[in-house]
Amino acid sequence: MLPAARADARAPFGRPSGQASWPEAGATFMRDPSKTRRFASVLLLFSVTWAHGQQMMPRVEGENFAGRKVVLPDAAKGHVTVLVLGFTKASKEPTSAWGSRIASEFGSQSGFELYQLPVLEDVPRLIRGMVVSGIKKGVKENMRDHFVPLFEHESELKKLVGYQQPDDAYLVVLDPSGQIVHQVHGSFSDAAYAQLREQLHRLLGA
Repeated sequence: MLPAARADARAPFGRPSGQASWPEAGATFMRDPSKTRRFASVLLLFSVTWAHGQQMMPRVEGENFAGRKVVLPDAAKGHVTVLVLGFTKASKEPTSAWGSRIASEFGSQSGFELYQLPVLEDVPRLIRGMVVSGIKKGVKENMRDHFVPLFEHESELKKLVGYQQPDDAYLVVLDPSGQIVHQVHGSFSDAAYAQLREQLHRLLGA
């Protein structure tokens, strides 16, 4: 999550000595189109950042590969959590790469959870069982309780992650309260992982 803009602690709330009054300064500002455009851009960026900072993970549920019902973000409350979402068969490669790297470094760390969520709502009902069985065969036994196929809320989840490229991996980081604090999508790369790793270490207090 981007840090909130911090006002200069030295700047008083009143009008500084020797400077134009706020109405006068505002009038001068509005007469300069370039300054107005810059201000609008900064305001938009701040609004987007603020909205992202307030964003919560929608409630979704499914049965994990261990046969138990999982409700998110409820199951993740109290933990720093990474959700790895994939929306297509071809997303298996990047989601697996992200999941393996994250699990290898953080999987045994106290206060951390990793869930992999293949989103399968578009899969025809007649072949869902076969698709799920095929995915499950490739998941290690010790990872199955955190591997949860989802068959609902696909459009909501796509909006949440800023869905663009069908075959990308989409990662969502939740803080212990269930609030979204970081997102990334795409194929695995060392540079992208370094940014994610920094976020996780900060949240975990490592």
